[in-house]
Amino acid sequence: MITSLFFAAVLTGAAVNPCDLATADEVHRVLGGSTVDVAPSEIGEETAPTCLWATAGRAVEIKITIWGQDELPVLDMPDAAAYFMKLHSEAVASGRVTPLGGLGERAFAADLYPKATGRADGTVVVLKAGRVFVFDFKDVVSRDAQAFAASVMGRS
Repeated sequence: MITSLFFAAVLTGAAVNPCDLATADEVHRVLGGSTVDVAPSEIGEETAPTCLWATAGRAVEIKITIWGQDELPVLDMPDAAAYFMKLHSEAVASGRVTPLGGLGERAFAADLYPKATGRADGTVVVLKAGRVFVFDFKDVVSRDAQAFAASVMGRS
């Protein structure tokens, strides 16, 4: 059974639950196992709607955070495009960035390169419809993470 954590927020007039964006099969494929509950105190404070799926011991994780117009003022960002550019600049300055097409208006992957284990920790960031979707991955297969983000964005 998929378990998740969601912090409610209102985006452009309608509540958006990032946990509803992925199917159970997609989550299982990326995690490679069953999910467990993660206590809110272990995730940290989030201003934007967030969903986290994790395996036992949080060995493998997927986290989706959606930043919309209601949350961006907390970050002193005027709009989603400005926040996307900030995240992109930070990613470029810190390492390896791969532009991604077909996910939204603009998108990139950061540090989703396999380690010696063949697995990766990294992020996919997508600008779409006035929102910034941030997908954080821990110890996943890179191609599975990118396919997950593409599938979710195809429905968003």
